[in-house]
Amino acid sequence: MKQLIIFISLFCAFGISSFAQNTKFGKPTKEEWELNSVSFAPNAEAVVLYKSVDVSYKLQSGFNALGSGGEGSLDDNQFAPSGTNKDINPENTSMLYKVNVRIKILKDSGAAYSAMDIISFNDDEDFDCRDEFYEMNITLFRQVNGKVKKKRLSAANIKDERIDNHYCIRHIRIPDVKAGDILEYQYQLTSTRSTYIYDTQLQESIPVLYSKCKMEIPNILQFNVNRPIIPNVTASVALGSIIMASTNNDYKLAKKVVSNVYTIEARNLPAYAGEINLQNLSSGEVHCVRTQLKDKRYDVKPDVSGPVRHLVIGR
Repeated sequence: MKQLIIFISLFCAFGISSFAQNTKFGKPTKEEWELNSVSFAPNAEAVVLYKSVDVSYKLQSGFNALGSGGEGSLDDNQFAPSGTNKDINPENTSMLYKVNVRIKILKDSGAAYSAMDIISFNDDEDFDCRDEFYEMNITLFRQVNGKVKKKRLSAANIKDERIDNHYCIRHIRIPDVKAGDILEYQYQLTSTRSTYIYDTQLQESIPVLYSKCKMEIPNILQFNVNRPIIPNVTASVALGSIIMASTNNDYKLAKKVVSNVYTIEARNLPAYAGEINLQNLSSGEVHCVRTQLKDKRYDVKPDVSGPVRHLVIGR
């Protein structure tokens, strides 16, 4: 099984300082088209040019939380003193994952890295706690006689498969991929499981030039956020705010809820040499960002804590 690792690579024609990160999707840059090898991984078959995972929360009026230090209601901005709440009404909170990935195929043998699998929560009994996909857009870019041709992936190449009673996996397969092609994957996923955040895998089975995980989490939810302690991974945290609107047409003013904004960025991550699995991800052997709620949860079934991997590239 080929698995992709997202990291920042250098290439022969350009130094890392001259390779600017292209955050705009839909138009690969000249530098990306000219990249044909990775200096620290000259035999790489493919490379992740850019990956970002942005996690945000949406709160609505009436969202109440019972914390370990007492009851706290976001309606009156009384936060649980020790942070973690024990009970959340999923009808009044949701999460949004915005995922953007751009990879380049360096050799024809690297075409398998165009495949992508996305794990999502899809309980066969609880319809209110199912993840939902929105705005999925997968595009192949190819240079033909100096001109850029692009083709959007058809729905026929996207298949959903149930893997157990709680999880599904979405298989994305792009046909006719060749060396030199640039592939872009964009999608959004909503979740009502507010106390469970999918881990963001920074490292893959191919080099990664740049990978970013940004999470804005309401202050009332206290997570342990773990990231690799290595020179090419940086992290920062800042205070933010989330606007909480009323669910009723009562003309109440929107309220701000204090949030913690975590930003973790990885550059020049080498490919992981072995097969990536749940064990070496959980142990930290494979570089990733892991989040875990500080207090035990009672609104999540014990048998559906879930796979730590949300996005798998290159199966």
